[in-house]
Amino acid sequence: MVEEWVVVGPHEYLAEKADLEELERKVYEVLKNRKCMPLSAIWRSVPCHLWELDAVLKRLKDKGLVTEE
Repeated sequence: MVEEWVVVGPHEYLAEKADLEELERKVYEVLKNRKCMPLSAIWRSVPCHLWELDAVLKRLKDKGLVTEE
């Protein structure tokens, strides 16, 4: 038997969309201080949607400010 999860809604603190420029600054500061981090650790350190974090990391990568392995 396969279990299936039901998503009932976002966490309350994620109901609002983040300002991507502000989020970009926060993520950059986290990475600047911690250097190498997995995506899940970055996500836990900034309250945002996963798609927002993905967009911010792409923006930082396009600017040449982050690299990934």
